[in-house]
Amino acid sequence: MMATFPRNNALNPTGDGNGYSCVSCNTNLSNPITRVGFSLIAYFLDIHTWKRIMDSPSLASVRLRMIRVDNHSHIIHATIHEMVAAAKANNLTEYSITEHVSQFTELRNSAGFGSVHDKGRMFESLNEYTAEFGKIDRESQEMRINRGLEVDYSPRYEVKVGDFVNQEDWDILLCSIHEFEDGKDIERTGREIVDRLVAYARWYDYFRLEQMALESDFVPFNVLSHPVRMSRAVKLVPPEIDDLLIDLATTARRRNRALELNGNDIDYAPGLVRKLALACSKASCRVSLGSDAHYPKDVFQNMDVAMDLVHEFKLQSL
Repeated sequence: MMATFPRNNALNPTGDGNGYSCVSCNTNLSNPITRVGFSLIAYFLDIHTWKRIMDSPSLASVRLRMIRVDNHSHIIHATIHEMVAAAKANNLTEYSITEHVSQFTELRNSAGFGSVHDKGRMFESLNEYTAEFGKIDRESQEMRINRGLEVDYSPRYEVKVGDFVNQEDWDILLCSIHEFEDGKDIERTGREIVDRLVAYARWYDYFRLEQMALESDFVPFNVLSHPVRMSRAVKLVPPEIDDLLIDLATTARRRNRALELNGNDIDYAPGLVRKLALACSKASCRVSLGSDAHYPKDVFQNMDVAMDLVHEFKLQSL
């Protein structure tokens, strides 16, 4: 079955970042849904299409001419030497290390994050983190290396996190939604949802938070990272997903921020990442390419696919 929902005007951003409301979603249970506007078939079609495209000699030559960057990676499971060496092995021109703010002891103990890594290195201070960049070998300095952070957004701790991050200037800042306002992890909860209306409401709430993050100046971030990450838990996607992504890209463009084509997301939701790229093209929104690597083997993962999307949709990237 295929379904369409009328576009819900209540989901359109009002300009102050608070214009999304899942309470006002048009989910009248008395009206049966006869068509579902997204199916898993779309994912497989995109995967096979991309494999054909990526085998094209013409696109391979295009990739060789593009600047190779990776704007999203971490050093909590590997040393900075190992991650930088992997970036160099992938012939990167620019590489960003963007550690989670939840990996800093001060914030972990005070902010009350609902989504954290159970394992991995903790940093006692920003100074300890910054000192890592002084360990980079001189021969790697021909590649630009950015010192950054991946900053969690939630209205619950927005001010506290902002005060911590804004103690220093950064080369790059990513902003991420890892949890709902009640602290529930977006990747670890919701897998059991089978009711499509409940799943749709969860997506609406997720996009509402992303809109709020884009409108916020709590930190001067450059990129909203992994904008479709919730697909890792909730596979049922709203039928108006294209409109929601265009709304997100439109806000990002107005706020002079980029949306990320994330390497992990390409692994398990390639169809949604493609829809995101198309939305960015329609809204003239910049994109950022980031592998989201936590281990050396994952540096630059799926960035060839992301580069193909940049070329195909004529996107402007950071």
